[in-house]
Amino acid sequence: MDTVQVVSGMIFLALAIGAFVISYFQFKKKGYLFNSAYFWASQEERKRMDENNESKGPHYRQSGFSFMFIGFIFLTYAVYIAVDWIWMLVASWAFVVIAVVYAIVSSVQIERQK
Repeated sequence: MDTVQVVSGMIFLALAIGAFVISYFQFKKKGYLFNSAYFWASQEERKRMDENNESKGPHYRQSGFSFMFIGFIFLTYAVYIAVDWIWMLVASWAFVVIAVVYAIVSSVQIERQK
């Protein structure tokens, strides 16, 4: 294993840890809401969401799962870099597909609940 592999593996591992930390805080409904529904909301909508924490709950959960999947993607890719097992790369891409499908399905469900 050369230096480039070690450094890139450590970078992906650090990204995975960061994504898991953000995921933890999103599940606990603490900190900034990292969700596109909140990003793109108008000032009035954000104010309503901030006043009514119940309306932000599904968005926090969606963001928590999304960052958890991103953490798994980075983690499996870091392991792939370290050990060069092709099935870890396949697992990483499987998590990408799962994350995209989850994001679409959960967004539709949140909109239907409104």
